[in-house]
Amino acid sequence: MRRHLSALAALTLAGSLAGASLAIPATAAAAPASATQAVAAPQSPLYTKVIWNKTVRRGGTITYSLKSTNKGEWPTDFAGILGSLPRGASKIRVVGAGSKTFCDVSGRELFCIFDTLKPNKSASFKIKVWLKRSTHGYAYADFGAFSIDVPEGVDVTNEEELDKLDLQSDAKFKSFRTRIVR
Repeated sequence: MRRHLSALAALTLAGSLAGASLAIPATAAAAPASATQAVAAPQSPLYTKVIWNKTVRRGGTITYSLKSTNKGEWPTDFAGILGSLPRGASKIRVVGAGSKTFCDVSGRELFCIFDTLKPNKSASFKIKVWLKRSTHGYAYADFGAFSIDVPEGVDVTNEEELDKLDLQSDAKFKSFRTRIVR
């Protein structure tokens, strides 16, 4: 659990430092338009598969089954899934999560952290969303997986060491639509 807390502290600090790193220095602004900066891909990218109900009755239940697989060469250091669940939900529950998966739902927002995933290993869980009887039209949910590589021996509480890290945590979100019928 300590490793997750350290990585979570790194994410918090990296988020506060991201604003300063996004500012363009004067030398970069004067560079020609054809110059590009190479961005390193995570060493442990996640492939996430989502299975969900395409249609559901009013007041019914939508079940999202998520399975994330480590497609990289190295175990993940800090990985998980972020999500935004549909409007019109009366109750949301995470079911079937393993003992090494921590999930939290706050309002319509979902945050799940996986324990270390070895290469070609996966973690899976289900989310049940109960809809209100008054919900109609379409229900949209967005999910995005993230993986952050933190080298061994790095003190994530030290700001100087965090500046040296390449904290790439781009969560690519994808939207899933469910039609609500009478």
